[in-house]
Amino acid sequence: MRKWIRIIVFTLLLAGGATLCAIRWQAWFGMPAEQQWTGDTLSYAFPSPADSAFHPLADDSTLTILVLGDIHNRLTRADYDTLAARVPQADLVAQVGDWMDRGQYYYYQLLLREWTHSDLYGLPVVTTPGNHEYSKGLNKTLSPVWEEAFPHPHNGPKGVPGVSYYIDLPSIRFITIDTNPLSRIQYLTRTLTWLREAMYTANGRYTVVMMHHPVLAAAKGRVNVLVYSAFRHALGEADLVLAGHDHSYMRRTPFVVLNTAGKPKPQRFHYTPEVNDSVPVYGVLTANHHSAIHQSAMEFRVFSLKDGELLDSLYVNHD
Repeated sequence: MRKWIRIIVFTLLLAGGATLCAIRWQAWFGMPAEQQWTGDTLSYAFPSPADSAFHPLADDSTLTILVLGDIHNRLTRADYDTLAARVPQADLVAQVGDWMDRGQYYYYQLLLREWTHSDLYGLPVVTTPGNHEYSKGLNKTLSPVWEEAFPHPHNGPKGVPGVSYYIDLPSIRFITIDTNPLSRIQYLTRTLTWLREAMYTANGRYTVVMMHHPVLAAAKGRVNVLVYSAFRHALGEADLVLAGHDHSYMRRTPFVVLNTAGKPKPQRFHYTPEVNDSVPVYGVLTANHHSAIHQSAMEFRVFSLKDGELLDSLYVNHD
């Protein structure tokens, strides 16, 4: 009898310790306490193309979008200035998540400090949360600071937590999917239904989808099974699907994985991509729309972050 009591007590202690570890995960492995910059606030939130003050190219001429992959707070003001000089005609910036290394206030301050003093400051931003913007532990949450820093329309799937939305530009419908809450089947199916509707009602615009976890991973062993199973057929109908997370560059049309400043990871493809590279990159998406003749064209070019060399290009045409 005493043996069974000892076994039960040991099991309870082990379970209690495991629970405590899970609860304290964020405290142990999150951001250590650091001094904040005096006087810093989030009063300089990123502008959004959803703001009424932003009217992108009312004449439906060329639209140019600077596309950034994972960054993890590794780009400085000088890096952003370099990108601004290379893409001086940019109308807005799109980023695929993990812009910050952690979702705590310190990292928002760090990003805003570098960005707001750069030549890209003032451009509207379209972005989606990555897994690094979410807290760790049993209850993964997105800080309210994210919504304050990145204003966006609230037209995502009903009843699904996270930040999914779409924005209509003259010739593009930008659809962003927050892949972090999709481990629950009910959230996954609701998001898939919403995605199909958003693509179907694009009214002739290009459909550019942005998500952090890719449908087709850039490395073997990093496939998100739920994202792959749920979205690969629906998003195969999109004009372009932008993702990050894997810290590599990969294209298998229309799926693209970008990495701008994340620590490069080895590529071990479980399928054959059309193009792949391990160097940090950025993208430039351009779209032309001529309503008078009912023609449009979209081009996505990928450049090396180091020297601006053209590495890849993808062309899509709508008759």
